[in-house]
Amino acid sequence: MSDQAPQPSPREADRGSGPPEVLTGLCHVRVPVGDPWRSRDWYANALGFVPVLDVEEERGLVGVVLKHRCGFVVGLHHDPSRAAALSGFAVVGLAVPDEAALARWAEVLDEQGILHGPIEEGHLGWYFDVPDPDGIAVRIHAGLPPYVEEG
Repeated sequence: MSDQAPQPSPREADRGSGPPEVLTGLCHVRVPVGDPWRSRDWYANALGFVPVLDVEEERGLVGVVLKHRCGFVVGLHHDPSRAAALSGFAVVGLAVPDEAALARWAEVLDEQGILHGPIEEGHLGWYFDVPDPDGIAVRIHAGLPPYVEEG
């Protein structure tokens, strides 16, 4: 028999007045698209994602799931009206290690003839946007993660 009080399980430790503190990471991001096949090909060719799953229902293809070698997963789901509503908005932000890597991404996209915005300085570092086939911006970002200044 132990003299120590039993330790709460992670689930019990998370119970309190707020949400649980334990998250293990980002599972995936869902992006609405007008044409899942066209968007799948674009994410693969422009950004290096690999298709891992086609989601089909009786009415046909409803989405595709892609994974990048860095581990990031994106689901592209057929929803033209939502895709149109998000045109011009940066839904997904992908991180690169530094400004040199950001510049190299811009060069590679230029070589492939893929349109993108200029490299700009933002609140959290340098970035540029790449519009997907529906005009939804994928932000390529080099900088530090958000932090709160103590003061």
